[in-house]
Amino acid sequence: MLKNDDWSREETDYLFSMCREYDLRFPIIWDRYEWPSKQRSLEDLKARYYASCRSLMELRTPMGQMSPEVLNQFNLYNFDKEREVMRRSMAERQFNKTQQQFAEEEMLLTELKRIVANQEKMFEERRDFYQRLNFPTTTGSIQPYTGSQGLAHLRDMMLSSSDKSKKRKSVALGQGSGADAAQQTPTSANSIDRPGIGGSAKEKDGKDLKRQVRKLTQEEEQLYGVSYHEKLSSGVKLRSGMVASNVKGATAAKVATALTQLGIAPRLTMPTASAVQRYEQLQNAVGVLLDSKKLLDKLEQEARVLKAQLELKEG
Repeated sequence: MLKNDDWSREETDYLFSMCREYDLRFPIIWDRYEWPSKQRSLEDLKARYYASCRSLMELRTPMGQMSPEVLNQFNLYNFDKEREVMRRSMAERQFNKTQQQFAEEEMLLTELKRIVANQEKMFEERRDFYQRLNFPTTTGSIQPYTGSQGLAHLRDMMLSSSDKSKKRKSVALGQGSGADAAQQTPTSANSIDRPGIGGSAKEKDGKDLKRQVRKLTQEEEQLYGVSYHEKLSSGVKLRSGMVASNVKGATAAKVATALTQLGIAPRLTMPTASAVQRYEQLQNAVGVLLDSKKLLDKLEQEARVLKAQLELKEG
C-alpha cells in the first residue's frame, strides 16, 4: 500500500525527515526540498505525505475497527491534489488582477444581481411582447367563465340577448308594414284618380332606377372618399381628433419622440381616411420596434453577463 512508482523508499524517508524537521510547514519543506533528478511541487509533497499516513493508519488498524476519533483523523488525511492545484491557480489569478478587472467584475456581479431580481418581470414582458407579435391583444378576461356556473351564466346572457334582438326585429317589421300600407293607400288613390297611369309604368320606372344604381369599385371608393361605418357617434367631430393610438403608457411618449425625430408632425395636415389609417399603422409599427429594441438590449446585456461568467469559470 505504501508503494508508489513515482516515489522510492529513500525519497519517501527523506520527505518524512523533512516533515519532522520543519514541523509539517510545507512551504518551508518545499523550499528546502532537494532530491537528485526530481522536481517536486508543493502539492506533490502533500499528496505523498498524506497518502502514506493514510496507508500506515489502515495497516495498523483496519477501517472497520477504527474508533470515531481515529476515523475522523483518517478522513482528515484525505488530500485532493487536483483540487488543491486548481485552488492555488485561482488564487494566483485573483492576486494578479488589476484594479480595472476588479471594477469590471464588481459591475458584472451587480448587473447579475439586478437581472436575477428582475428575472420574473423580464419573462412577463417577453411573453407579452411575443403575444403582441403573434396574436391580437384581448381586452376581456375569460376567468369568470371557466367554471360551470360561469358557463351557465354566459348561456343565459346569450339567450336573453338573442330574444331581445328577435323582439326588436319583429317590432321593426310591424312598423314597416304599417308604414308601407299607409303609403300604398294614397298611391293607389292617385292611380285611380289619374287615368292613363297604370302599374306597368311604375314597374318600368323601378327597373330603370335599379339599372342606374351600381356598386362602386374599391378604386372608386378611394377616389371619391366613400367609407362605411358600423356605428356613428352623435355630434360633429374632426377626423384629426379621432386618431386612435394603440400605444399606451410610457411607450406612447417614446413613439411621439421617434415620430418627431423622423420629421412627422403629431397632427396631420390633411387627415383623410387613408392618411389616418396609415398614421395609426405607423404608430403601431414604431411601438413594436421600440419594444423590440428594449428586449434586444436586455438580451444582449444578459448575454454579456453570461459570457463574463463563463470566462471567469474557464479562466
